[in-house]
Amino acid sequence: MSQFLQQYLAISKSKDSLLCVSLDPALPSQRSRSVMLDDDRVNFMKRIIKNVAPYSCAIKLNRQYLIGLTSDEIRSINILIHQNNMLSIIDHKLGDIDTSNDSAIFWFKEENFDAFTFSPFSANIAKASLLAQQRKLGIIVLTLLSNPESMFYKIATISEQPLYLYVAERCKKAQVDGFWIGNAEHIDVKDVRKMKETIGSKILALTPIYGSEHLIVKSVIYNFDDNAMICVGGPIVYSDDPGQKAEEYKNLLKKYKLEMREKKNSQ
Repeated sequence: MSQFLQQYLAISKSKDSLLCVSLDPALPSQRSRSVMLDDDRVNFMKRIIKNVAPYSCAIKLNRQYLIGLTSDEIRSINILIHQNNMLSIIDHKLGDIDTSNDSAIFWFKEENFDAFTFSPFSANIAKASLLAQQRKLGIIVLTLLSNPESMFYKIATISEQPLYLYVAERCKKAQVDGFWIGNAEHIDVKDVRKMKETIGSKILALTPIYGSEHLIVKSVIYNFDDNAMICVGGPIVYSDDPGQKAEEYKNLLKKYKLEMREKKNSQ
């Protein structure tokens, strides 16, 4: 079991939570809704972090929303995350040649992150995992995203396998820390089950909340149990009371976890 997964399990147990808050601070000039009231991203993120900390195990920061911030500002955010007993994941979707990946991973460590997301497009999963281990960082590989175009990863095949399962097989061999599976209409519970059969259960499985029935969320929890991490963004971050919303989602996920365990025991 990786160090990152051990850290997550310890925090998850202490907070009795599977919740990760996806913190994407959007400026008022960026879009028409789900935005901050002003342009102060650092203070906005710090306020959210403090409010959700009692209920959340991790904060996931999307690099695209951090562009323009300094390393010192990002480091200060991560210091606050760690002070509140949470892990910090940089959703960078890294995917480059080895030397460039190594440079990025160096800066992830300098910015005080605990893990990063990795895109398998460049196919060098094993080397990226080794570089992450050398820097004592977790690596979370994207296997099947939520955007409709990622259906390509289900219909394209390599070695007679769907591409997303081929990636999962490479992840298992590389001993990565976690994988990301999206949550959308082109993804179903069979995909989650196939992921488990391919990659095993001793890995962190991340998925976002989507829709009203939460079938993928329940499937991830059913298949990976304590090793599941469920990410919630806008419904918490842009609510009138982020702390209260985080507590509601924590309790919802706790309920799903109990339901899935009962379902397993009854089978």
